[in-house]
Amino acid sequence: MNFKSVIVTFFCCLLYHYNHAQVSFTTGLLPKIVISHKLSDRIKLIHSVESRQQLWELEPSEDFSYDYLLTDFTNILSYKLSSDHVFNIGYLLRVEKDQLVHRSIFQYSIAQQLETIRIAHRFVTDQTFSSIESAEFRLRYRFTIEIPFNGYRVDPKEFYLKVNNEYLGSYQDNNSDLELRLIPLVGYEVNDKSKIEIGPDYRISQFLKSSTKNRLWFSINYYYAFAHKKL
Repeated sequence: MNFKSVIVTFFCCLLYHYNHAQVSFTTGLLPKIVISHKLSDRIKLIHSVESRQQLWELEPSEDFSYDYLLTDFTNILSYKLSSDHVFNIGYLLRVEKDQLVHRSIFQYSIAQQLETIRIAHRFVTDQTFSSIESAEFRLRYRFTIEIPFNGYRVDPKEFYLKVNNEYLGSYQDNNSDLELRLIPLVGYEVNDKSKIEIGPDYRISQFLKSSTKNRLWFSINYYYAFAHKKL
């Protein structure tokens, strides 16, 4: 699947969604900090904190509103199978107002560096558990393309464009759902250890129901990597 076909598929689903469903809309902030620590040439630990702040929500019969929604704490153990293939296993703890949510994560990623762009495929399965809801099981596929604004590679002190397109299927209480995500980000490589990415995170969920949800988050992501020190 190339980049053009992914975008065409996304917007075809979006058009169908608007023509056949009642729409709600939510927007807010989605800041995230990711810290990674390379333990060896193949093994890396990745820790992240992400907070979700709702600025306003527009329902068919409701007014605008502001609300703190949740904070996610994620820890991932990453193992590089080869230069292009990576397997991750992780755990997410979600603090959502007065409850705690637990999620196990399994990821498999394939990356390919072409002449001027970098593409990646990520396959994820996760399982979510809490004390007040039934377990939720999800399958996710994400296609990513990264394009430098200058030259053939992203170097320190340079900007780049990253576009993520994700398809997420879920199953809970004998009910299934489909969510689509489109996340275009402008990144800046500060140095070989840190970078910043900013852009919209657009999500459409409850595709299989009569009333669907639209969510538009403004993402601000900061990444920092500790280098591995060889003895």
